[in-house]
Amino acid sequence: MVFASTSFVFLFLPLFLLAYAVVGRRWRNLTILAFSWLFYAWWRLDFLPLIVSIALWSWATGRRLETAQGGKRRRVLIVAIAWPLLALLWFKYANLLAGSLIWLGAPLSGWQAVVLPIGLSFFVFGAISYSVDIYRGTVAAEPSFINYATYQSMFGHLVAGPVVRYKWVAQRLQWRAFDRGEFAAGTERFMLGFAQKILLADTLAPLVDSGYRLSAPSAADSALTVLAYTLQLYFDFAAYSSMAIGLGLMVGLKFPENFNTPYLSLSLSDFWRRWHISLSSWLRDYLYIPLGGNRQGLVRGCINLLITMALGGLWHGASWTFMVWGLWHGLGLTVERLWRTRGAPALPFWCAHALTLLFVMLGWLLFRAQSWNEVALMLGALTGGNGWGLSPAFSAALHANQMICLLLGLVLVYLPLYRAPLPRMSQRVLRLARWLTLPVWLLALWVLQGRTVVPFLYFQF
Repeated sequence: MVFASTSFVFLFLPLFLLAYAVVGRRWRNLTILAFSWLFYAWWRLDFLPLIVSIALWSWATGRRLETAQGGKRRRVLIVAIAWPLLALLWFKYANLLAGSLIWLGAPLSGWQAVVLPIGLSFFVFGAISYSVDIYRGTVAAEPSFINYATYQSMFGHLVAGPVVRYKWVAQRLQWRAFDRGEFAAGTERFMLGFAQKILLADTLAPLVDSGYRLSAPSAADSALTVLAYTLQLYFDFAAYSSMAIGLGLMVGLKFPENFNTPYLSLSLSDFWRRWHISLSSWLRDYLYIPLGGNRQGLVRGCINLLITMALGGLWHGASWTFMVWGLWHGLGLTVERLWRTRGAPALPFWCAHALTLLFVMLGWLLFRAQSWNEVALMLGALTGGNGWGLSPAFSAALHANQMICLLLGLVLVYLPLYRAPLPRMSQRVLRLARWLTLPVWLLALWVLQGRTVVPFLYFQF
């Protein structure tokens, strides 16, 4: 089930909120858990035991980890993360390994593709961070399985993040009171995210698909396709994160912000502090720092950075193109670090921003491509190998509403740079934006009636 669907908005969510409001305070976490498992089973009932088993395993081993002493603690930690990690490796990477072996000539022609459960990557990262945090002593093990499973399985972030850590919600899992202001703020966040998804991301999706289907795209075709995907990906995932945060606030759970104007970044390190913040901070705290971080010198720090980004790329998808995308960013971050350590002068604002955004957009070309042939085709097109102007095929696929969305998307990306000259004017702009929330949401609902539901892009990860 997709948040941006009539079945969720008019059936699942109202039933959940009604049940949550009716039950007593002590049953509210159980209500969230029951509806979360129903939400997941709506997609595939046969995969529900998998996420239940991971939650049960992490909770039970977490309790054991808290009481373990000495060297036994490390062994318990290994056991705690073993099942979630093995599940991720099998369901997500078995097909990649089998395909690579078949390409090398291994006799695996009868291989049956393994289905990837949606949201498994986010679910496993949450389980691993919980176990590691108990091992580090930064959180206490959760005594109640219901509370822990509610944290792990809450449908708001279950299938596409953010990557929520237990310590961020631990206190409110124990006790929380209904707050009318939080509920209103959560409803507003959900509605705005819904509108972003339908009106911007989903409107641009057909244009991106058309660009990647061209057999001989021109430079303009390829550039406009990459720009459209740059905006589609941002508004699609930012919309999901906003809706997840809103759903959490409706029931008194605060999830972390996941984006902070990433396309205004002046460097790659700045970009990764702003883009998918919950994931980038997870990779830093649970992969880069345990590898040694930058504590062992510049060279080792750069190697750790490359390993972290390569594995971060593979986390996004079971394809070598994703790993190369991760290495692309790892190399960029390494060059940036070397640039700083040599005391090179800072670039002007406009130059730093343009270079960062260009680097990120070229990376998105790798991120979106389904094969190396697509990568080569799109990169070749950018050099003008098939001409420079818009091709007739792409022009026919480009509609007026998509051009409007491209321009509107660019305005929204750069709007945070605007500063109202007077505080009173800023307040008026803010009030106007809040008054527009309901009409824009209703417009999105109306537009949705004429479309098929488009899954969130991060569902595949």
